[in-house]
Amino acid sequence: MSLNVKRQKIARLKSGKKPRLLDLFAGCGGLSLGFDLEGFDPVCAVELDPLAAQTHAMNFFKNCSEAERELHAKPRDIVKTEPSDLISELGLGNTRTAVDVIIWGPPCQAFARFGGTKLRKVAELPAKGLL
Repeated sequence: MSLNVKRQKIARLKSGKKPRLLDLFAGCGGLSLGFDLEGFDPVCAVELDPLAAQTHAMNFFKNCSEAERELHAKPRDIVKTEPSDLISELGLGNTRTAVDVIIWGPPCQAFARFGGTKLRKVAELPAKGLL
């Protein structure tokens, strides 16, 4: 990050504006909620599950227009989503200055769609105090 970008962000924060938050693997917004309660501004999220993405949008963009909320409710694949495309699509301005903080809560391997075999293995363990 360039010195100029850092200065712009610091000046923005010193003017009393909230730090802008990007939530990756956002789910319905549990991490976003915690940061929101501490004074951060969730401005965008990336979530693959359509229902979770829609819930996140309803939780954090309920005061936006329906069209804007629909943009935030769009499920996005973290692997295929380019930062510049996300920032542009949501109308957040310059990619370098649009977000101040990035948080993420990657899925627990035992509960991710591709981790189902791990759940079966845990369920098959003998009940000898191993769990």
